Amino acid sequence: MRHFASFALITAAVLAPVMASAENRTFKLENKTSYMIVKFFATPVGGNGKRVELLNKKGLWAGKSRSLTIADDGDACVFTTRAVFEDNSFYDVTNKVDFCESDVYTIEE
Repeated sequence: MRHFASFALITAAVLAPVMASAENRTFKLENKTSYMIVKFFATPVGGNGKRVELLNKKGLWAGKSRSLTIADDGDACVFTTRAVFEDNSFYDVTNKVDFCESDVYTIEE
């Protein structure tokens, strides 16, 4: 199994960040690796929210990006994430991501 220990997570602030209220969180997932991401999970931090798979069986090819939405029925902004690649290796984010402050999420080798 390949491990992606050298990935860098880049989040960028947007011109119009999502407000921290009960609404959906939309962001662009960028796959700057050489492998297809087959699943991408997000879990709200510090709440009772469940882990949600956001690609909905539609993988994200290497070098591509896609707009994803986290349906939010609460006020969660901060999430942990996991990307699963085509060879079943995965990348867990050790730092939590604040999707109220960032709208671009990049995974790269």
